[in-house]
Amino acid sequence: MATRPEESFNRRNYARLKIEAHATLYLDKNIKKGLKLIDISPRGVGGLIDCPLKVGDKVGIMLLYPFFDEPVKKEASVVRCKEVGQNIWDVGLDFGEDNKLDLTSYFKLK
Repeated sequence: MATRPEESFNRRNYARLKIEAHATLYLDKNIKKGLKLIDISPRGVGGLIDCPLKVGDKVGIMLLYPFFDEPVKKEASVVRCKEVGQNIWDVGLDFGEDNKLDLTSYFKLK
């Protein structure tokens, strides 16, 4: 499985937690895609998906356990999309400064 180069991972402004989890992306009212999460921070997520996304597009994302007891839905902007393998794209999603995730309870459990 393709992975993200470490140099891009280390250029972030927020501490990111490397993870292996799944989320659901809502690309349109009728289009859902699975996203394999690689990292998460209060400001966004990075992951792998089986289709390209357009940088600048808005998507919906639903995050599940282990981070939250109930599903959390957020809107995010696609800030990165790079093909890293056959039908595998590395994507970065930004929630925006005013829409950050509260991961405090998750980190207290660790």
